[in-house]
Amino acid sequence: MKTVKSGAFCVLLSLSAYFTSAQEHKIPVNEPDYSKPKLFSDLPQKMALNVLGLEPLFKLSVGNTVSIQLTNDLLLQGVVVSTSDVHNASARSVVIRSTNRQGAVFTFTKTNRSDGSISYIGRMMSRQNSDAYEIAMENGSYVLQKKNLYDIISE
Repeated sequence: MKTVKSGAFCVLLSLSAYFTSAQEHKIPVNEPDYSKPKLFSDLPQKMALNVLGLEPLFKLSVGNTVSIQLTNDLLLQGVVVSTSDVHNASARSVVIRSTNRQGAVFTFTKTNRSDGSISYIGRMMSRQNSDAYEIAMENGSYVLQKKNLYDIISE
């Protein structure tokens, strides 16, 4: 009799575990929202960027206001929200929250490589919009290249 009760209990336990929803392993995935408005629709796909003209940005402190011409077509106005450690000689970075392109954040980083060369990277984007700009090297000079937000980040 004990064997029958034990067997029935095991079958009942197995069936309850099988039909319990906690056993499902669905991975939550956020689908990109391609219907977000464009923030940079009035600007060209690619714009020449004078990175040497942006060097003064690395001397700013958090809270400073900024008004600097990034390209012939794009004026950046905003407030410095973050800077890198001044004592780090290999990389300098500044983050500016734009006031004239609402919701946009411009990140600009200068890296001193071990061979003595300097490289720049950066982005201007807003998570509320579907387009963004990324700094890219093209034919030996830097450009701001328009990108789809979901080509840069994944949610």
